[in-house]
Amino acid sequence: MYDKALLTASVTIALWILTRWIELGSRWFSNRRERHNLIRSLYAEVDFNTKDLHFFIENSADISAIEARLAQDSSYLPHVTDAHHTIIYSSHIDKLHHLENALTARLVLYYGLLEKIKEQIDGINLASFKSVSTAGKMAVLNRITVNSVECQKIGVEVLGMFSDTYPNLRLIRHNRTLISTKQR
Repeated sequence: MYDKALLTASVTIALWILTRWIELGSRWFSNRRERHNLIRSLYAEVDFNTKDLHFFIENSADISAIEARLAQDSSYLPHVTDAHHTIIYSSHIDKLHHLENALTARLVLYYGLLEKIKEQIDGINLASFKSVSTAGKMAVLNRITVNSVECQKIGVEVLGMFSDTYPNLRLIRHNRTLISTKQR
């Protein structure tokens, strides 16, 4: 009788321990999958924004032509759009601790520059921008260009850091070509 009770208790404890190990393993795999999905999503978002910055830099009007137009017509307002995407970053900012520290620092810098560019472009669209001198307008446009070039370079760097830090995820940039109005 004593042996049967000991066996039952031993089996119960062993099953309890096994169940906890299975739960722990399941939680570990779930957290790992969530982390990998976050990394893939952030990579895709940075890739998209970096490619957009590249298109902006490559296809922007010549700055000297804009300056000449502003000299002729001080009310001229160059058309500059900003359509960067930050939904992944913004909605998962509380999970950035899952990334390597150096990568997190560069990622925050990248998104900070994107936000800065957005604010600068929003400033161009304010009514008060029309009253700014030509030199002042050119300084703003030059600053947007400089920030865009810097942000695009940091984006490429961040993408490389993602690939180097997480090689098992086999992160690759997606080819997206600019469709100009001539190709539509």
